[in-house]
Amino acid sequence: MTDIVVKAKKRELTGKSAAKKFRAQGLVPAEFYYHGEKNFHLLVNRKDFEYVLSHSHSLLSLELEGQKKKYQCIVKDVQFDPVRGDVLHVDFQGVKKGQKITVTVPVILKGTAAGVKTGGILEHLIRELEIECLPNDLPEKLEVDVTNVKVGEAIHVKDLHFKNIKILDDPEETVLLIEAPRLAKEGEVEEEAAEEEIKEPEVITAKKEE
Repeated sequence: MTDIVVKAKKRELTGKSAAKKFRAQGLVPAEFYYHGEKNFHLLVNRKDFEYVLSHSHSLLSLELEGQKKKYQCIVKDVQFDPVRGDVLHVDFQGVKKGQKITVTVPVILKGTAAGVKTGGILEHLIRELEIECLPNDLPEKLEVDVTNVKVGEAIHVKDLHFKNIKILDDPEETVLLIEAPRLAKEGEVEEEAAEEEIKEPEVITAKKEE
């Protein structure tokens, strides 16, 4: 069982009006879904939950006010305010031992790429991956070693392998790549621009002669 605890209390009121009042009090409306059981309407402290969300992407232990029982779960979905970024609503999904779960976890790059050391530019294209695994195998993050990636090379989803974890994203998707140094590209553009400047007077002269 995880040591990361989220405290919550049940709520009776639902609807937009009630949700607005709760948020004004620093509380976030939430739902807890558990296979085969009725879902719970909950409230969690916004600041406490935002702290947990920024420090953990794995299993949580949901502790309901007035109950001794704790529920092992994951954060299935979070809705944010599009302007302020505050958490507006949370969905928790209960998990059972031995039952696989599907969840999204962050992709973290490890090391300094060989291509970057020679002037290349690293493009990190996929920052999250959807995975399937057992609750006890759920990782906080997926670390990808980029040490040996050179200029012109890339790492695709199909190149990633983690023990007891199945990645559900398209195998051909590019996770990261190393582009050639930008100075070289800028030099090519400058050369093309210089050629155009040389040709331009010739065109003008030809028109004058006509």
